[in-house]
Amino acid sequence: MATPAELLDNMVPVSAFSRGKAAQAFSSASSSTPVIVLKNNVPYRIITTPDEYAYLSEVEADMVLMAEAIARLTGNQGGDPLPAEQVYAELGVAPEDVADADDVELA
Repeated sequence: MATPAELLDNMVPVSAFSRGKAAQAFSSASSSTPVIVLKNNVPYRIITTPDEYAYLSEVEADMVLMAEAIARLTGNQGGDPLPAEQVYAELGVAPEDVADADDVELA
């Protein structure tokens, strides 16, 4: 993660792209410090590496899943747990089928 000072050093006005300085802006985008493109002195776009983009996309997906899990946990607080037999009956699964099932390895 970039420090505020590094971010300030990597701000480029959008007009620099029309003056032939696009290559310089792209080359200064490193894995730890993105380039912030300014339009009218306001952040307009961010240039980052593909690895950083993939990482941020994965973090976003993880946060969505975590929010969903927290919502489920919060919604289930204070309620009575369902007996396993009731869950099996609703799903049409026999307890013997569950006992005979192979273990699953989680990665």
